[in-house]
Amino acid sequence: MNDREMNGKVISEIFYEELREFVNKTDKHPKIVDISIGDDFASKKYVNIKKKTFKEKTKIDFFSVHFEKITSFELIDFIKKLNNDPLVHGIMIQLPLPKYLLKDERLILDSILVEKDIDGLTSTSLGLLDSCNRGFVPCTALGIEFLLRAYNISLKGKLVAVVNRSNIIGKPVAKLLLKDDATVIMCHSKTENLKDITKKCDIVIIAINKEEYFDSDFFMEDAIVIDCGVHKNINGKIVGDVKYNDVINKVSLITPAINGIGPMTICMLAYNSYKTIYKDIDLVLDNVLKRISNN
Repeated sequence: MNDREMNGKVISEIFYEELREFVNKTDKHPKIVDISIGDDFASKKYVNIKKKTFKEKTKIDFFSVHFEKITSFELIDFIKKLNNDPLVHGIMIQLPLPKYLLKDERLILDSILVEKDIDGLTSTSLGLLDSCNRGFVPCTALGIEFLLRAYNISLKGKLVAVVNRSNIIGKPVAKLLLKDDATVIMCHSKTENLKDITKKCDIVIIAINKEEYFDSDFFMEDAIVIDCGVHKNINGKIVGDVKYNDVINKVSLITPAINGIGPMTICMLAYNSYKTIYKDIDLVLDNVLKRISNN
């Protein structure tokens, strides 16, 4: 492993160890329901990774429900039944939705009770984050913030470019970093002169879904690069939005396409899941940071 890599897998393994220690004296574990619709390959793969990870690393009761096709009305009705089930602690909808459901995406997401919104994507959860209250935060954004904390990176006064404007990554991570006293510049696929912006920033967070689009010219010396992109190139290799081999020797830290942000997203989903029944679950995150700082 290159010493410039930010290894999310290592941090996530410490998290699961601390999580097991936290809950080892109780039989109370969350039951969560993961709903997917259609035949999106990436979505199916992500569901399987979540299922496998939770089975191996936690005692979360993970139930995957898949519909080949379902109307918005039927889906919302199904979610309402889960809302009313006291044995279900968390509900998530696998995104992206099929095209025919996209016009109702906000209605579908907002049908989830906020106390069961472990993906942090309801309007209420996003609004709480807007007002600097911490309900459930979208897992990738939370994973990015925690990875920066785990690597002892101070955000105070840092200039950060966030190249994404979605509710899943860009907007929530910008709000988290603003709360941590960073100066955040929001960018996206339509931003003009993007390179001129990113190469001035101390930290660049990228989720633009363009295979190896960002080369070393996009970054200043010793920048920190968080790459959320995942692609399979023509050689069958998993790569990110960043040309890793071109960038690695210029930056101070970078996340790899494998074992970077992916494991952090899933362990933060586990954190959100346990947060539905343990309000003091932040102790797990505190213990992770203490262990890392002592090593």
